[in-house]
Amino acid sequence: MPDSGFQVGPDTVVSIEYAVFDAEGEEVDASDAPLDVVFGYGQVLSEIEHAIEGLSSGVHKTVQLRPEQAYGRRDPTALMEVERSDFPDDVAPGDRFEADTEEGDTIVLRVLDVTDEAVVIDTNHPLADQTVRFELRIVAVRPATPAELEAGAPPLGHEKQAAPADRHPR
Repeated sequence: MPDSGFQVGPDTVVSIEYAVFDAEGEEVDASDAPLDVVFGYGQVLSEIEHAIEGLSSGVHKTVQLRPEQAYGRRDPTALMEVERSDFPDDVAPGDRFEADTEEGDTIVLRVLDVTDEAVVIDTNHPLADQTVRFELRIVAVRPATPAELEAGAPPLGHEKQAAPADRHPR
């Protein structure tokens, strides 16, 4: 795609292809198609926004984030015991399930242990406590339409901080 002449900045729509790598360098997520985000509206991690600001289409960028900048530190209180009847009969340690939070976000539940009465799950993000690497490619940059700006998150506080992986597997 030819360079539009626009640079990533406030009120632009940025089409990004990405791959996410864990601390061991294994790819854990990648875009199937470019992800469109309205820049400055907290639709991706703020560190990624800072890293791509001023770039134009065709540019590749590698961003490495510490746990605090990406998916956070592991929270030992994020382990829960849930009634066995809430899971399929064949549930086993290592299984993963997706669930929606009260806020409407999707989280991954990883099964740690299964007994006759309960299932122990870990609600920490699978990449918690890890330094992660994002390989990004800016596919296109263009001005956002008024409708896209209205549909985006409020720009003043970046209330919602989502990673690209939040739009796909977590």
